[in-house]
Amino acid sequence: MNQVQDLEVSSEPAPLSAVDILARDLRRRILSGDFKPGEFLRDARMCEEHATSRHTYRSAAQTLVTQGLLRQIPNRGFMLPEFGPDDIVDITRVRGAIEGEAIRLIVLTGIIPPLALEAVEVMHASTLSSNQSALVTADRDFHRAIIEASGSTRLKRAYSNLEGEIELLLIQRQAFYGTAEEMALEHERLISSLRSRHYDTARDAFKEHWEDLQIKLLDPR
Repeated sequence: MNQVQDLEVSSEPAPLSAVDILARDLRRRILSGDFKPGEFLRDARMCEEHATSRHTYRSAAQTLVTQGLLRQIPNRGFMLPEFGPDDIVDITRVRGAIEGEAIRLIVLTGIIPPLALEAVEVMHASTLSSNQSALVTADRDFHRAIIEASGSTRLKRAYSNLEGEIELLLIQRQAFYGTAEEMALEHERLISSLRSRHYDTARDAFKEHWEDLQIKLLDPR
């Protein structure tokens, strides 16, 4: 009985530390557009706004550095990344390489991830003017579901290392779609390509999506 009880206790999630909570809150603020590209998140200001210590703030900020959401500049502190054309090309290129392998595995199984379908429904129900953050989240959830459905631990790990930068890039370039419905229809086409169970069809549809996204993100408007 004691062994069973011990197992039940150990299965409970560990409580979040002060660093984890602050990192979560800072991530939410960053992806809500509270800070401008290139802006420094000064220690004193962040500690005051979040009622925390400098050590806790710097530990939380370092966590976000590993997620690609902040950059640490020697002797200056933590700064929100400002993506240039080379960054955009590199991020979208690597994303395409990882996702390309995932769609190959999905076509083999024929299983469409339900979370990807749910993300498309969020896009249909949203508008660019009032739901920009929700749309970026839906886009993230769609592509995360594609990677998850591959069943590959290594693909998931590789994509996780890139996901923060992708999400931040989309937040900083929110107007790359004309309408939310345009975004929804484009992702529906990706779903249809997966349902074809034909790898070349799916690969070409996703390749067009990656290239089109890159062009839109490079547009300085």
